[in-house]
Amino acid sequence: MVTEGRAQSLNEWVAHTSFTEATDLVVAGDRVWVATSGGIYSINPTVGDFSRLTVVDGLSNVGASALDADTQRGYIWVGYDDGLLDRVDGQSNTVRTFRDIARAEQYPSRGISRIRSVGDSLLVATQFGVVVFDPVRNEVRDSYDRFGGMSVGQPVHDVLVESTLFGQSVVWIATDEGIAHAPLDGRNLKDPASWQVEQVGSGFERREALSLGVLDGRLYVGTDEGIWERSSANAFGDLGVTNRPVTRLESGNGFLAGSATFTVAFIRSGGSPSAHNVEGFGFPVAIDVTTTDELWIADEKEGVGVLSLPDPSQGPIVLSNQWLPEGPADGTFSQVSVSGDGDIWLSGVNEAGTGFYRLGTDGQWTTFSSSRTPALSGKGAFVHIHAGSDGSGWAGSEGGGVAHVDPAGDVTLYGTDNSSLLPASGTGDFVVVGGVHEDRLGNMWVTTRASSRPLHVRTAAGDWTAFGPKIGQGLLSSSTAYGRIFIDSFDQKWVIIRRETNFQQKKGLMVLETGIPDNASDDEFRYFDTQGAAGQGLPSVSVNAVAEDRDGLVWVGTDSGPAFFINTGIVARDASAIPIWPQWADRSLGTFVLFGLTVNDIAVDPAGRIWFATNNGAWLIESVEGGYDLVHHFTAENSPLFSDEVLSVDVNGASGDVFFSTDRGLVSYASDAIAPQQEAGDLIVFPNPIRISDQQNPSVYVEGLVPATDIRIVTVAGNLVRRMEARGGRTRWDLRDEYGDLVDSGVYLVIAVGRNDEGTSVGKVIVIR
Repeated sequence: MVTEGRAQSLNEWVAHTSFTEATDLVVAGDRVWVATSGGIYSINPTVGDFSRLTVVDGLSNVGASALDADTQRGYIWVGYDDGLLDRVDGQSNTVRTFRDIARAEQYPSRGISRIRSVGDSLLVATQFGVVVFDPVRNEVRDSYDRFGGMSVGQPVHDVLVESTLFGQSVVWIATDEGIAHAPLDGRNLKDPASWQVEQVGSGFERREALSLGVLDGRLYVGTDEGIWERSSANAFGDLGVTNRPVTRLESGNGFLAGSATFTVAFIRSGGSPSAHNVEGFGFPVAIDVTTTDELWIADEKEGVGVLSLPDPSQGPIVLSNQWLPEGPADGTFSQVSVSGDGDIWLSGVNEAGTGFYRLGTDGQWTTFSSSRTPALSGKGAFVHIHAGSDGSGWAGSEGGGVAHVDPAGDVTLYGTDNSSLLPASGTGDFVVVGGVHEDRLGNMWVTTRASSRPLHVRTAAGDWTAFGPKIGQGLLSSSTAYGRIFIDSFDQKWVIIRRETNFQQKKGLMVLETGIPDNASDDEFRYFDTQGAAGQGLPSVSVNAVAEDRDGLVWVGTDSGPAFFINTGIVARDASAIPIWPQWADRSLGTFVLFGLTVNDIAVDPAGRIWFATNNGAWLIESVEGGYDLVHHFTAENSPLFSDEVLSVDVNGASGDVFFSTDRGLVSYASDAIAPQQEAGDLIVFPNPIRISDQQNPSVYVEGLVPATDIRIVTVAGNLVRRMEARGGRTRWDLRDEYGDLVDSGVYLVIAVGRNDEGTSVGKVIVIR
């Protein structure tokens, strides 16, 4: 049968970042732009629409740290914590990246703290000084890293040009060592002697300067403890308005507003300063003032809001409007696990109060944390995650036990009072979980550290049983630091063993056969704790991940590369079982696959190919005659991957999406492999029709394939255009013939024949050149 003209598209990369953590904002015309740890977004307050930009949309990075509007040229300038600088067209949202500051490798830190658009220049405050960028010629015009007697390469938090204090244009900078200023009268500002340094405060009370503002011919300095007024050179007075860090100062008509932790502070012409709490905003980090004196505030946790200038005697301020983009509360995750129904479960990082997350098939995020989920009150650091076969989620915590979210969304926390889990020795209720995984019968297995019973099972009926440590083959009664657990298709438990004297280190891998789940007497195990060589044994005893492929191999990722076991189902009692190092079929890549690389995680796609999450990007390999071929190697340089440090990977078999959790956030890639059909049926070919030009690298996707398929592309006259092979439910045709040339306009038939007698399917695509 033939299915034609399906309105479908495939976005190859999608960023799944948090826009909650704001770092800066600027009002530009009818839009408010906000920098966040996951990208930038803008709001039209009148309409209420959001427009988001991420790495996938052309931004150079996540971790935006500074914004300013270049109203003269219609640009928004974005600075990042690594020194990259983006120019965003305010109308089209097109992005151009400038790398000059990021490439200043003579400085260990090159992050951008503040951007000020001044006439024909951008003044950029960086972690090593001030950079003057020409927005017309698009190049660095100058840079200053020596200011009087300050330390060389001083981090600059703010930079300001004003002309009221001295009757001429002067540039001021705010640093950890106070403030400095220099006249813009043609002097050589590279000369440290051109700068006059002033200390904010006196004696041992000297303050770190974070922000600068001017009102009525007076300079005000936001410091690490409040706002100080400059009365004359080296003479400053604390206004006493707040004792919190003041990160931004912005001028309005007759007032100066400052953002500080918990409060917004105001200095008024001829009036008393005041500070006000903002209801719902605990961590204001930036502020901007419109021409009509509306105050826009960005909060580190709760988005942005707008308010009017309050009366000095007013108490807490109520925002007139507040905007918080949809998404997770945090943007970094340690592990990712995809459920059978397509929900994406993610664990957080090892920090107090952090939770875990679910990205539903409808695109909606749910955050489970101590602040949002009553059942998790007081608990955090949920760094282990497993998607249950029934649509539930299981999250293990570094001290808070195990949380279970059932398919209805109800949360249960398992600890010492309602399970077999035991606290770490010497604590009352501090349950340190090492991993969570489900067996074929629906039993959930949990490992722990620092207690006398490191292995636990919760049966499908809800009963818990605890087991003591396995002893023998180098494992002692004190070997109770069990880490991540994986359960294979034979229900063997593969458990990473950590050092009991240093939980950060791993010392080997145990393979356990439990027989009757709640009976330890029939258990068998093998323990692998020796580093191998020459293609056999563990590449390193520091094991990070285990996964099973569709060919009966169990893959092990270590700090020195991968290995695999031939899974006979009796590895736990087979003395001859040994890890084997995979080899490249193309020896120009080396002998052993990813040898020497740290493999953090492993996943298998519906085509049976292996994904590796490493400290050098994401790798995809496939089995071929003579070894393994490289299919993809994604890095931050050649793809929208946020970082080369990929912590976790998993695959949504239904959609083909591959999820990469990096140390800078989550991104997904639409691969050409989805779960196959069991017998030949309708083929879905999209986009259809497709328009191409000679300059494009087009793709047509074919879905509805069986596990292994021979594909022929032919003309309607029956002339052969291209032969291909496919594994999994989807494949891609690059619209090229057997000779590598783009095909002409016309109608082409896609004929797919299952290699195992599943039958033949046919599709059709119209090509327009």
